[in-house]
Amino acid sequence: RRIRRDKGRTGSGTRMRAVLCRTLGDPTKPRSEGGALAVEDVPSPTCPRDWVKVRVEAASLNFADVLMVQGSYQEKPRMPFIPGGECAGVVTECGADVRGLKVGDRVAGVTMGGGAMAEECVIPERVCFPVPAGVSLAQAAAFPVAFGTAHLALTQYARVTPGQTVLVLGAAGGVGLAAVQVAKALGAIVVAVANGSGSKMRALEDAGADHRIDASTLHSRAVVPAREVESGGGDGGLENEIREDDYAGLKAAVAKVSPRGVDVLFDPVGGAGFERGLRCVKWGGVTLVIGFASGVVPRLAMNVPLVKNLSVRGVYWGSHSIHAPAELAESLTEVYSMLADGRCVVRVSHAFGLDDAHEGFRTIAERRAVGKVVVTPAAGKKRAWSRL
Repeated sequence: RRIRRDKGRTGSGTRMRAVLCRTLGDPTKPRSEGGALAVEDVPSPTCPRDWVKVRVEAASLNFADVLMVQGSYQEKPRMPFIPGGECAGVVTECGADVRGLKVGDRVAGVTMGGGAMAEECVIPERVCFPVPAGVSLAQAAAFPVAFGTAHLALTQYARVTPGQTVLVLGAAGGVGLAAVQVAKALGAIVVAVANGSGSKMRALEDAGADHRIDASTLHSRAVVPAREVESGGGDGGLENEIREDDYAGLKAAVAKVSPRGVDVLFDPVGGAGFERGLRCVKWGGVTLVIGFASGVVPRLAMNVPLVKNLSVRGVYWGSHSIHAPAELAESLTEVYSMLADGRCVVRVSHAFGLDDAHEGFRTIAERRAVGKVVVTPAAGKKRAWSRL
């Protein structure tokens, strides 16, 4: 059986523009300024028998992409590599064994090992889904990893039921905001915690969070001489207030809205957030370890899970493609239905062209995103847009 191709495409399709990492390093600056990333012309990928080739309209950035380019992620890519694990676009070619998709379909999916930040990429059919009507390709690109992680964690591992209380840390980030929506779709009461007021609190309200806590009000503060403040300088006789993100007030704040504690902790932050959050979970509850956006891998004091009969579950969504592919596909199918019927809505706060991809990485690293960040190859050398 012949491979079906998009006869309307111009050119040979043998080369394309892509963001390329040749040496691990800083993803927040272009290679010309000492960073790790640059846009290059590279060969277009070939399409395996059960995969589809997609003309990429938008590729989504995740915190894992930052770590991968830095060399800090649990999986080490083969160099050189194109970052990005999820994207959306239009099918231009179908492998001989593809049955459920056709050339011209608007799709989103998981690229399995990178490759999304390019004009073209290939996606296995089993993790590639039609984009529902009314959903933009930028929104669809930002959906699979964040919402797939949240759905799998809350349904398969925590088994959230209506009326339970879910505490979400880092709730204004991509996966945090997804967790808020998925938990609400499952009928849970959501306590959402995020650093910052204003747009972040409004985003949490829009996502349906029942209780919203500004994490910046929870942290300890100390007064130190200006010369000791890293961002300071100037007169050593002055004093400045600096904040230590220790979540010291988290338990008291949660107790005000959920006096008996929470059933589930969803934690993509790590560090002190995990340690304090664990103490908010009621007897017999579940803690979901999603990631370490704080940059600190916490230590687990085992006496707390012992005394409170807690379950602590790690959730590495990407590994399901190897160890439980059927479970992954089933979860993605179900969570895509939530997108199609409006129970979940993707908020894209920033979009950048390929040549400005490093700015997208910086936006993620500096935690300025409220929701998701995408890279749009068709934008060329122009920044696409920024909501914030």
